[in-house]
Amino acid sequence: MKSRQPGRPDPADHVTRTSLDEHHKAARALLHELQLEEVEQPRPLLSGHRSSLPIVARGNGGRMFLFKYYLPPAPETILPATVRPDDYSRRETGFYRLLDSIDPERREFPAPRTIAVGPGDPPRWLLLQWLPSAVGPAEEVIGQEHVTTLLGKLAAMPTDRLMGRRGFPLEHWDPIGYLDRIRHMYDAVLFALGEERWRTLQWFFGEAVRWTDGRPHVVVHGDFQESNIVVTEDDEPFLVDFECVGIGNRDHDFAWHWLHSERHPDWKRRLLERWLATAVGGDRIRAEWGIRSALAYLAIRRLRWGYLSHGDEDPRKSANLALLDAALEGGAALFPG
Repeated sequence: MKSRQPGRPDPADHVTRTSLDEHHKAARALLHELQLEEVEQPRPLLSGHRSSLPIVARGNGGRMFLFKYYLPPAPETILPATVRPDDYSRRETGFYRLLDSIDPERREFPAPRTIAVGPGDPPRWLLLQWLPSAVGPAEEVIGQEHVTTLLGKLAAMPTDRLMGRRGFPLEHWDPIGYLDRIRHMYDAVLFALGEERWRTLQWFFGEAVRWTDGRPHVVVHGDFQESNIVVTEDDEPFLVDFECVGIGNRDHDFAWHWLHSERHPDWKRRLLERWLATAVGGDRIRAEWGIRSALAYLAIRRLRWGYLSHGDEDPRKSANLALLDAALEGGAALFPG
């Protein structure tokens, strides 16, 4: 979950101030029905995809909770390719129901415990255990050990529990899934890419599938970044915000975190080296292809959003094309020796 920085408008924010106030009022009414009251935060919270409104709440006995109120998209919302408006709430509530059936006390998987799930299909709200984070800036609280531990916990969870669940829009985060989404973006990104780069992209993903085919799929968080990591005062790391959870490429969450991290380049380089050090020989090559394919997909996704939001005036087009070209090329510039 992210704090909204005062005075800094977020171009990805599709929830207007007026509509957000209205949804906040409706969420407070539900809290009142549950005999809970909102605990004011220094900065209002929004989920990473602006698809839910997280609220910290307190019960009569002083117990703290996290209340997630799912937001309907505004008419001008630009959703990721192939995503439907209610997919986020269906995925997250479905995932917590799965955890409740296999690990209700969260002894194996580091996520908040479920307190209650709202009625309806999909549910409009979710009530979770509140996990107070350690005090301090993320740079001091969240370390590389926490990141790799959480990635290991995701990889250790059996994927068969997610398959075939009724009403669960399972995401497939792997090169085949990337390519399927990218083909849905063709009309929006062709102008920025050009035909030659588009053909290179098709070839690249063919190679990525060849190199990564046969790797066991793992559970993928889908939005693995520092804003969704909670490290408690006991130095225990937890994950929150499972609106994009799925299965697929074991390097997807790492690539997502690495790309979105605002840490010093040396810190990111050490994290990359640490991640790749666990793979040798052919596994190292497959890991590099896994990271490159995830980064290429993310670059295309950003280009699509920029075009649909700004047209030919997308201010981030050059940076995202550079990211795409680096992912397509690979080599020492992307993976230090």
